[in-house]
Amino acid sequence: MDIVSQKLSEYIAKSQFEDLSAEALAAAKRSTLDTLGAMVAGSTAAGIDTVVALAKEWGGKPEAHVVGFGYKLPAPLTAWCNGTMARALEIDDCVDFLPVHPSASAVPALFTLSELKGGLTGRDFLTALAVGQDVKIRMGLAVRQNAMQSGRNNMFKIFGPTAALARAMQFNPEQVQNALGISFSFAVGDGQCALDGALTLRLQQGIVAQGAFLSVILASKGFTGARDFLLGKFGYLNAFEPDPRLEYLTEGLGKVFYGERISIKPFSSCRATHPAIDLALQLRKENGIHLKSIKKVTVRTCPEVHQLVASPRDSKIKPDSIPSAQFSIQYTVAAALHAGDVFLKEIESESLKNNEILDLAHRVYVEPEPSLRTDFVLGRTVMEIEMEGQPSLKREIDLPLGNPCRPMKFDAIAAKFLKCASYSVRPLEKSRLEGLIEAISRLEDLPDVSLLISHLF
Repeated sequence: MDIVSQKLSEYIAKSQFEDLSAEALAAAKRSTLDTLGAMVAGSTAAGIDTVVALAKEWGGKPEAHVVGFGYKLPAPLTAWCNGTMARALEIDDCVDFLPVHPSASAVPALFTLSELKGGLTGRDFLTALAVGQDVKIRMGLAVRQNAMQSGRNNMFKIFGPTAALARAMQFNPEQVQNALGISFSFAVGDGQCALDGALTLRLQQGIVAQGAFLSVILASKGFTGARDFLLGKFGYLNAFEPDPRLEYLTEGLGKVFYGERISIKPFSSCRATHPAIDLALQLRKENGIHLKSIKKVTVRTCPEVHQLVASPRDSKIKPDSIPSAQFSIQYTVAAALHAGDVFLKEIESESLKNNEILDLAHRVYVEPEPSLRTDFVLGRTVMEIEMEGQPSLKREIDLPLGNPCRPMKFDAIAAKFLKCASYSVRPLEKSRLEGLIEAISRLEDLPDVSLLISHLF
């Protein structure tokens, strides 16, 4: 086995709760609550009814709950459904220096495992999640071309939730290596679905959650996977990511947890649209803008962001689906100026037909500017709003709300969670939701995290 795979496997197997920094622990708790909110809201997202109906039709042994729906399905099907929900509405967490979503597969898979096995303590859950987040982000840093450049949409994302589950199962290094090697066969990720606004973008996260779950169950029964899954002749990095920066996979393991740098998303759209939304909301609040007085909105951003969420222009100014709207600066800026928010209501089908929003989206122009590139994949963003009969409004931003430099506190995430819960496929009692929030705030003290899911049905 190559030394990198060996070190990763040993790190995953030997990590302890006491190794976590206070920041990594707090980030894992925030991500747990935030991802559960994304799953609950995702229960009514487009395409989820199809996925869940198929899973229910297939049936089988009732092992774990489908969030929002309240019934149990076989664990692999539950992980598939809940993982798909977690990414369905673009409100799960991310990092701003990479196009990576650290928690959307790991949290659903961990809760599925906790219901199947029972007895997973809060400390073990948080350790497993922090390790999984760390591995996933390290993989993103190791590759030379990120998903926005290569279109491979983080095929490596399977390794993060697999690492989390392997840690939760308390695997030894050899079992961890087998689980990661098996999971290589579940690697998936095309970027075209994001450009086309296809529902498969959300499905990928469900496939990954299910694949990670199956990988650790198979490994627990002695099934083997590729030993040199990273650097073998046809290992992941050699086959798909040439010239990797291997130092990110080995340096600081167990001491530096990249989950500390996770961002929480306040808006229900691709993170690449958030700087422009943030600017639009700031200018709206400070200047009392009347929409009819807006002549033109110009947004300048780095070329990679422009390619992902601003072109081709015709499809961005009049999106034909919710995913298309979520990946449009033109639409989301118009919605922000119109409604004062870009959350779930603003990306519903009815909002996509709102003539005032669409008319304003026609007046939003996005320009790529290489000089706006920074160490963060989002780059810097500049907005100028030209007004009738008054001076233009102009502002720029380096990092949007939710970044660790401009963090959303736990209380703000709790408020977001309650907003998400109002979109559940089945009504949820506020007292139960508040009980869940309180329990997650002291998650490290819980003897069995599977009990948390009972608050959601």
